[in-house]
Amino acid sequence: MPSSFALDELGPAATDCYIASGMSPDDAAKVVDNQLWADLRGVDTHGLWRLPWYVGWFRDGTTDPTAHLTVVHETASSLAADGNSGLGQLVITQLIERLIAKANDSGVVVGTIRDSNDWGCGAYYPYKAAEAGFLCIATTTSVPNLAPFGSRRRLFGNNPMVFTVPRRDERPLVLDFALTPVALGKVMRARDEGTSLPLDWGFRDNEGQPTTDPAVALEGVIPAIGGYKGTGLAMMTNVLAGILSGSSHSTGVRIGHRGQFFVLLDPGLFGGRERFFDEIEDMVGQIRRAGEEDALPGSTVYLPGEIEEQTMAARRAAGRVTYPDSVVEQIRTIASDLGVAFPDGVSV
Repeated sequence: MPSSFALDELGPAATDCYIASGMSPDDAAKVVDNQLWADLRGVDTHGLWRLPWYVGWFRDGTTDPTAHLTVVHETASSLAADGNSGLGQLVITQLIERLIAKANDSGVVVGTIRDSNDWGCGAYYPYKAAEAGFLCIATTTSVPNLAPFGSRRRLFGNNPMVFTVPRRDERPLVLDFALTPVALGKVMRARDEGTSLPLDWGFRDNEGQPTTDPAVALEGVIPAIGGYKGTGLAMMTNVLAGILSGSSHSTGVRIGHRGQFFVLLDPGLFGGRERFFDEIEDMVGQIRRAGEEDALPGSTVYLPGEIEEQTMAARRAAGRVTYPDSVVEQIRTIASDLGVAFPDGVSV
């Protein structure tokens, strides 16, 4: 049965787990902020569920709990950084903070980071840029699990892409998507919980036959969005986040050796900020009217990221988040092993 946890108890407990694993209190708090942000938005495959992964990486030496970002090369409008195999949520937060400061001066900035890690909820970083008034495009490498179209050999990661757009008075528009029809974290969750996948997710076994078994799906042919278009995007995101950043790419991507790529743009450089905001709201208004006047039967039209914003508002108001048993059990186990008291939660 799922359990609900109070945020004011959950956050400190998770932070203590990272501190017990070798992180400083400030660094641990930054990581937990990213993870709870994901859970609040309903992206709970990218939140505290991953805490046991990261502690395991610290223990096997693939990730350094004390590592911080270092600058490799820098100009007025670019920054190339090294994550030194640090935890992604930490070193990429350090990167986006530097990029926002640069964009405030130059208006346009491109940033890369090599030898980083899983970035967790990828929208977290471009969202910060949008809150600061910048358009942002970002992508990352990940471990290889997608094959070139027509093959079964895994060469490319399911490399997520994020676009964020600032608005004058409202929360940013957020398009955050992986290159598979669903995030692979959902398939892993189904495997852990012993549930089947919907057939229309498009997963196949190694012989190319459709499967609803999540364990078979994860070992089989993982579909990309749009067929060859999706695997083409996987290749190009490897170029940007892997090759351009100086990190590993394609089959070389592994824990501690991922890369990320960011572009931040000040819309004021392209015809003025007020004109930009006016046109964004005109576009939003057209979408709203399409949903009100011409929605398909049983359908609701949402803006990109709107469902997540609604989820976050509701969960923040309640001051609680809920996790399935499989997640709670894994986190409790690692917390106990680290000597951290984990809150009891309430069954729901």
